[in-house]
Amino acid sequence: MKLALVHEWLNVYGGSERLLAEILGLHPQAQLHALIHNKENLCGTLLEGVDVKTSFLQKIPRVEHLYRGLLPLMPFAIESMNVRDYDVVLSVSHAVAHGVKTTKEQVHISYVCTPMRYAWHLQDDYLHLHHLNKPIIGAAARVTLGLLRRWDRAAAARADHLLAISQWTAERIKQAWECEAKVIYPPVDVDRFNPAKERDNFYLLVSRLVPYKMTAEIIRAFNQLKLPLIIVGDGPEMPRLQKLANENIKLLGHQPDSAVADLMKRAKAFVYMAVEDFGIAMVEAQAAGCPVIAYARGGAVEIVQEGETGLLYREQTAGSMMEAVSQFERRPRAMSPQAARENTMRFSSQRFQTEFTDFVESSKR
Repeated sequence: MKLALVHEWLNVYGGSERLLAEILGLHPQAQLHALIHNKENLCGTLLEGVDVKTSFLQKIPRVEHLYRGLLPLMPFAIESMNVRDYDVVLSVSHAVAHGVKTTKEQVHISYVCTPMRYAWHLQDDYLHLHHLNKPIIGAAARVTLGLLRRWDRAAAARADHLLAISQWTAERIKQAWECEAKVIYPPVDVDRFNPAKERDNFYLLVSRLVPYKMTAEIIRAFNQLKLPLIIVGDGPEMPRLQKLANENIKLLGHQPDSAVADLMKRAKAFVYMAVEDFGIAMVEAQAAGCPVIAYARGGAVEIVQEGETGLLYREQTAGSMMEAVSQFERRPRAMSPQAARENTMRFSSQRFQTEFTDFVESSKR
């Protein structure tokens, strides 16, 4: 079997890139294709040194800094990629990868992290980020995004099989594309985490510092709670968040995986407010025996077992989080680290390898 893997942009090592690396581990002979590829940013990761065939977007100067603004070109770029020499094409998609063109003789499996956020539920965030929310240019941008949504739905219909990383994503796929998708949870390396015998007196957040992660609201909550909070992660919001945070809050920036694992095994609880398609960091925290206090939407609902491995609050506000944290403070030892760790076996790499391999084998023509 000749296998092609297709991704959007390889310029950071995040959740979808970890998923890609896991699939490459199962199929090391596969050829990787991506719209753009920034080798330097993948040094020290499982994708370092992997041969990648790129699209015409790679030739644009400084494309690694401009790619989000090139969204209208991406359908053309993904459709221009030549994958006709492969028996099976597997796209890992959170924007346009599912739109790669295949023939009737090929099998195309699209593993979807989310339908294109910028064209669907994060449209306003995209317009604001790229200063496209002015009256005239904003109207033109909304028309463009409307055309992208039409292309997006038509592109999804070309895939032979759709996989979703969560029930939440499967529901988004049905809403946006009017298609059904089978859920296979992505793999999490739960074995690299071990609960500490005693937990320290601090709360933890690990996240990219971008607006939809709602880190500012979490900081506002802990400013009022006056409880110690450690935030790991970097992003464009860092300067604003540093000004907002009181002395009880430490922003550590990017940290190596070993440091994150150590913090997770010692933290009193892991806090989160973003609506995630899945939420690998929440699974990792649970694998370290750490209770999770999260907003009750998205992947958190599938990961956290309410009252047993964490708490879910109902409004995406500082006040709602404060109530949940205060509830947790009254009974901080009520949740068993062992129960949290056992909960994560549903998301282990071993489970993923079995389910994913079985699906690929059953999907061959």
